[in-house]
Amino acid sequence: MLLETEPKFRVIGEAKNPESAEQIIEDERPDLILVDLPDNGVAKLFPLLKNAEIPVLLLIDELDVEIYKQCLRIGIRGLVLKQERADTLFKAVEKIHAGEIWFDRIIMGDTIRHLIDEMQTLHAIPVSPVASSLTDREREVIELICKGMKNKEIADSLFISETTVRHHLTSVFNKLDITSRLELVVYAFEHNLVKKPKENGFFPLNGHTRSKMDALGA
Repeated sequence: MLLETEPKFRVIGEAKNPESAEQIIEDERPDLILVDLPDNGVAKLFPLLKNAEIPVLLLIDELDVEIYKQCLRIGIRGLVLKQERADTLFKAVEKIHAGEIWFDRIIMGDTIRHLIDEMQTLHAIPVSPVASSLTDREREVIELICKGMKNKEIADSLFISETTVRHHLTSVFNKLDITSRLELVVYAFEHNLVKKPKENGFFPLNGHTRSKMDALGA
């Protein structure tokens, strides 16, 4: 009912479980899947959402690093707290439909650090052979993206044009076979293309100020 108060949106189906959702998705091919996270977490939704071709936006009760880690691993594009205002939900839907992502920046930074700690505890991860084809300039662009910079900020920092930044990004995406800035950030940390994030380094945090990670989808 809330979604249909916005003229730009149309709800084409509702499902009470993953099985019925799969059938609706197959029949209707929606532009976006909006999921209310069940009490047993992401695990029950894993078969439905893992690497879903259709963007997924998850409604959650609280900000939790473990939920974020699971969501990153299965490719969910965004999360919105259920207590957020309606206009926040609407904006998240529009952003994700446009190919961007929607995550809380502070908890996202913590999540990335946790993932890196886990990977370094398990084993030392070498630089991917594919990543070795990156130019020095492309690596500079990747490092600045991992600091949360938008294209204009990257251009100003490297004294190049925004168009050139976009060209570098296109080249990076093609070489690494990825499609979004979020994938690039995760890939960069997983393959040691950038240093482990610190409190005042990658994903800079501003006290208790919460801001959405629009930068990663810009």
